[in-house]
Formats: sequence, C-alpha cells, structure tokens
Amino acid sequence: MKFYSPALICVLIIFIVPLNSYGQSQDSYIIKYQINKPYCLLNFMETLKTNGYYGPTLHTFYKKSKFSENEVLANLVKQYQRLNIGYSYEFNGYPKYRFMAKGKSTRDLFYTLSAKAETLAEFKQITVGIIPFYKHQQLFEIFEAVEPMYDELIWDQYYDVAQKRLRELEEYSQQVNLEEKLNNYENFFNSSWPTDIPIILTFSVVPGDKVRLVPPPQGNVVFCGLVTESDDYAWYAALLTHEFSHRAFAEKSLESHQQIDQWFSDSKSPDRFMVNFMFNEVLGGAIGHKMKDNLIGPHDFSYGQSFIRDFDEAIYPLVVSYLDEGKTLDENFIEQSLHIYGETFPNAYKEYNYLLQTYYLLTDVEDYPIPRLIRKNISSPLMYESEKPIMDDSKIDKLINYDFTKLIVISKDHERTFKYLQNKIPELNEYNILTTESDFVLSFLGGDGKAYIIVNLHSMEKFIEVLEVLKVQKIIDSNNPFLSIG
Repeated sequence: MKFYSPALICVLIIFIVPLNSYGQSQDSYIIKYQINKPYCLLNFMETLKTNGYYGPTLHTFYKKSKFSENEVLANLVKQYQRLNIGYSYEFNGYPKYRFMAKGKSTRDLFYTLSAKAETLAEFKQITVGIIPFYKHQQLFEIFEAVEPMYDELIWDQYYDVAQKRLRELEEYSQQVNLEEKLNNYENFFNSSWPTDIPIILTFSVVPGDKVRLVPPPQGNVVFCGLVTESDDYAWYAALLTHEFSHRAFAEKSLESHQQIDQWFSDSKSPDRFMVNFMFNEVLGGAIGHKMKDNLIGPHDFSYGQSFIRDFDEAIYPLVVSYLDEGKTLDENFIEQSLHIYGETFPNAYKEYNYLLQTYYLLTDVEDYPIPRLIRKNISSPLMYESEKPIMDDSKIDKLINYDFTKLIVISKDHERTFKYLQNKIPELNEYNILTTESDFVLSFLGGDGKAYIIVNLHSMEKFIEVLEVLKVQKIIDSNNPFLSIG
C-alpha cells in the first residue's frame, strides 16, 4: 500500500494564462467564490470518517456538540466508512512522480461535482453513473439522512456569517487585484489551462478561527474551510495561489511533463529523485509565499512539514527571480534546484530524519503501527509504502529498485529471512551478521547510493527503543553500521 502526506497532496503552484496562436495572452482568469451545500455535506462526512484529517477545526467543534453522542449519526458515519466511492485510474504516459497529473479517482469526481451543484438533489442527478447505482443510492440515502443534523449543527447557525466572510473575501480580492496577480505567473508554468474555465474557490462552513490541511484541488476547483471567526483574507489569497499552482502545473502538457522528468533523469545529482518527487509541492509553497509577500510584506515561512518548509525557503529566491524576470520553468531551473537542495541538506542521504521522509517498508510484522510510530518519533513522511511479507520475490525486487530509503523490519524466522535477503541484496554480504538471535539495526548505503535500514527484533515492544537509538545516532556511520538494541 502507498501512502502520501497531505503536505504532498495539498500544494500549489501558480496559475498561467495560455497563449493563443499569435503568442499573445488570452483573457484573464476569473475566480468564482462560493459556498455549496453539497460540498459542505461531503466535507462533513469526510471529516467525521477520518476524525478530522482535512478538517480538524470542524471535527473539534463536532466533538464538543451534542451530536458527538448521537447514535444515529454515528451509524451513518459507519455506513459511509464502509461505502467505497473511490475507484482509482490513471492517465497513461505521465512520469511516476506527477501524481496530481496522472492519478485520478471517482472520489475526485464527487468532490468536483459537489462544487457545481446547488442542492443535494442536483448533486445526486449529476453524479449518476460514476459508481454503481446501488452504491450511489446508498451514498445519497446517507447524505439525505445526515442533512437535517448538519443543518442544526452548522448550516442554520453559521451560514449567514459565512456568507458575510465570503463577501468580504471577494471584496478583498478585488481590492488587491488577485486575478491580475495570478495572471502575472502565466509564463512560469506554461500551463494548458484555458482561460474560459474559471477558478472555483468553494468553501465548507467551519465554526472557528483556524484552517490547517485542506483537500487537494480537483479539476478547476479549490476546496477550503471558511472559518467564521477570522478575517485573514491574505491567507486565503495565498492558499488559492498555492493550490491552483498545483493544478496549473498538473495541467501542463504530457510532453512538458516528460521533458521535465528527462531533465531530472539526465542530471548526475544523487538528489534528483527526491527533488523530482517533491518538486510540485515545493514550487507551490514558494509561489504561495510569494503571493502573501506581495500582500502583507516579508513574513516567516510557515509550511507545516519542516522538510518542505526548509526547501521552500532555500529555493524561494530562485522562484522569485524567475517570476520577476518573466522566465519559464526550464532546464536551468532544474539544475539550480538540485544544487540548492544539495546545499540545504548536505547529509540528507544518510541522516535518519531525512531518510524516513520517503521509504518503502517491507516487514513480516502483523498489526503493529510501525509507520505511525516513525511519524511520531522520527519524521512525518511525505510518502511511504508498506508491504508484507518479506520473503516475496516481487516485493523484494520492488524494494531493491525503490528510489528512496529501503526499510526492512524482521520479527520472526530470523535466520531464514537473513539468508533470503543475502541472496537478494548483494551488499548485505559485505556485513558479518553478529547473530540473528540478537536485536539490532543495520544501516548502510547500497550500490545505488540509497540507504538500507534493516531492523532485527524478537519483540516488537523494542521498536520504540529502535527509534530512540536512531534519534540519538542521527546519521548512518559507515564505520559502525550495527546499532545494538537492548
């Protein structure tokens, strides 16, 4: 299974005005601001389903309300959790790290269409055929049953104040010429986004004063919570710029994406995989920061994921220079980005904090929260993949060919597992395993320069101690590759 950090999925880049056949800019983009009941209901159910993953403020409000003890609503949430509405598919030909350009899901269509329907009845009609009829019917039976409770908890009490905030945001955007500012980024991405498709900024109503993570943009729609107790409209403007940057980048032509990927592939930099992987996210963060700089002046970088934040800050002068000079993303930009990354994280290839930003976990452990404990104690990952079992040729081949950190956690059948791994991973034969009866961590760089971290434990209760040892050790020591546990 593959998991992506919201940091990776919720990013922006900037909006570009496509050129007509004469090489001149077409009409400006139009931003449409709205609050749609169907999206509010969808967001509410996703918030309850995920315990506030994209809506922590809304979830906290719900938990403090009488509805947190409502058994009818709790049963509806359970039904919603069991109902699969997300069938995945891909557009062919896109490079593997262009997730937003190629990766699609029927769930994305529900999000997009929820912003293009005024009522639940209309939402139901325009989504017919996306999933099987019986599931579609179940989905809207849930929405229809939830709607009166949602109205009592949120809509009836807070819709008017949310509409007031919406009007104020639109007025602010007009005062600062937000649409014109977005058009100033047109040359950088050379996106294929046509100007007759508006930017739709659709909001859910959120009683409170803070928004954190937001769902990724879909189609021509940016999603966000509109908090009732904050008038920080510069933040929303920066968010819009950030999120639609992602879409503008995603909507570059297939050939453009392939060209960028080729520039990375042609580079000899050992960091080319990581920079290519996080490219969209970092550009979105830097461009959103640029927008807020334009509105309020210099301010601190505040991205929630420290790894992205540090790279955002480092690459920011390069992004600003390209924007100010009206230059388009090119091979020189890629080369400079790689150089900046290397200077910013000179030991990223061997520091555990960085190595566990992106990893492939292969393990024989059942029902133990390895990724959650890594996230809590070492690093919040941008992406990780987790597979079982270890002694599976297809999975071990995937691990060997993985572009990032290769993590193996062994908890049983130790001797046979190590013999299997030694036959599959040639570098492992360079190390004399002390004894598979002991608990240890073996860390080394493979022939491709990527790190292997092999954890050998006889009790998973010691895994916390493993993480504590890695935090103290901080870095792979080629002279002392073994770390004893206990």
